[in-house]
Amino acid sequence: MLRLVMDTETTGLSPRFNKTLTVGMLLVDVEKDFLKIIAENHIFVKHDAYNSNRSALKVNGINLVEHDKIAVKPKIACSQINSFVDKHDLRDTLLVGHNFHFDRGFLGALFDQGNSISKLNTEHEDTMRIWRNLKKEGNIPFDLRSNLGTIADYFDIDYTKAHDALADCHITAKVYHKLIKV
Repeated sequence: MLRLVMDTETTGLSPRFNKTLTVGMLLVDVEKDFLKIIAENHIFVKHDAYNSNRSALKVNGINLVEHDKIAVKPKIACSQINSFVDKHDLRDTLLVGHNFHFDRGFLGALFDQGNSISKLNTEHEDTMRIWRNLKKEGNIPFDLRSNLGTIADYFDIDYTKAHDALADCHITAKVYHKLIKV
């Protein structure tokens, strides 16, 4: 089954006040017995003003001066996202993310800033929600946290490159693959 794993890195926690810096997109074919990466895209977004939170930039390690050298304006970033969707015929493909309502908010704000209409499917699966449900059912130890690092550690998935949108997509895809086996 095809899934489009997505992640964002941002200048803070509020899509209303902060900005999307990067968008990771990872198209995977995933079943219980395999995970195959089909395509990926990593989009860097440039803004006139960032309203950045110092702690957010410390977490994701993004240097805005270097970032701006390769980043594109929101309208172009939205066009790149939609082109990826069109190229791979993904309008009906379920999205996957970890704590995806966070990313969904920033993606919505990005499309608003780019004065564009998203071609992304509105339906998604959230690895954090799946994890929490498995904890409630007793399939996962209840005392474990629900952050991506804890889940990756539980499944012995390398988390060292975390807080990069595309790297987080790879981690999330591996976590998703493990979760559908439980």
